[in-house]
Amino acid sequence: MWSILLTSTIRCEALSIKIIRLFLGLFVLASPAAEADSAYAVDPHITVLSTMLANFSGHGEWGFSALIETEAGTVLFDTGFKQSTVWRNSQSLKVDLSMVTHVILTHYHTDHTGGLLHMRKQLMEDYPQALSKVYVGKGFFAQRFTKDGTPVYSLDKSINPDYFEKPQDFRQAAEALGIQFTVVEQAREILPGVHLSGAIKRRHDERNVSPGRFLDAAANQPDNIPESQVLGLLTSRGWLLVSGCGHAGIVNATAALRDIESVPVVMGVGGFHLFRASNEVLDWTAGHLKAVGMERLVGAHCTGTAATYHLKEHLNLPASKVSIGAVGTQIDSSLNIIRASVE
Repeated sequence: MWSILLTSTIRCEALSIKIIRLFLGLFVLASPAAEADSAYAVDPHITVLSTMLANFSGHGEWGFSALIETEAGTVLFDTGFKQSTVWRNSQSLKVDLSMVTHVILTHYHTDHTGGLLHMRKQLMEDYPQALSKVYVGKGFFAQRFTKDGTPVYSLDKSINPDYFEKPQDFRQAAEALGIQFTVVEQAREILPGVHLSGAIKRRHDERNVSPGRFLDAAANQPDNIPESQVLGLLTSRGWLLVSGCGHAGIVNATAALRDIESVPVVMGVGGFHLFRASNEVLDWTAGHLKAVGMERLVGAHCTGTAATYHLKEHLNLPASKVSIGAVGTQIDSSLNIIRASVE
């Protein structure tokens, strides 16, 4: 009886679902974020479109992108590194991007933004709304510098012809193609059950940023990528966290989602920038992930193979619930991992 009651009310407004959770004693409640005004639960389907591993049906690269489909709508999460990688992989995997309006860019690095302009050009004539609404975190358009004070923005012009020395040049090029940017300053719900973290509070000193870039070179202020954001899918089991690089730290990211809705973070998917992490850091990370209820993990991009399996062992997870993400890896609506490579 109680399971029927819970199922029938899971998609109700936030107040109703919180009363049910409190009555059943299933979850610890917290105040919702200012713009996340519902507790709508989604049944997502995720397809990885860019990461390093690929089989015969895709092209691998140092980058990340994933298509996230829900009954409430579809979003493209990051756009890979090279201009054409995500476009080519979407065609190989028979993934249709023409009806996708919303795009999330987790941070300014080109290995997450590189495919945007190319794909917009491919689609805009026949599908004017395709990839036209782009969400970025506050600080995304800040100018970066090298140690000697040289302005720099994109990662590598030898890999992506869409190289920009200045962020305003990237913005102007995108807006000339009809792209509209929304700068996310705090947590918000962009579709029912689909939440952006906004700027992630750095509660813990997770040093997940490669050195060499500065927000202010003269003042020796390193670039800590303040705009780094993650996506949270509020499922009936708890949060499914999707991360591009996790430069704010996976533990800080789980805390940011639990600030929106204090339920378990049951799954993490994407890049978590742990490929250089020490065993001590990985042990600490695993302890925090276990505490928030992490029970499934797809470590792609900059997570690292060794780090992913280190977390697997310390979280005591079976092989069926952990994967090294590859192009074509899918997560179905039951949060099952459908592998796209031999692991």
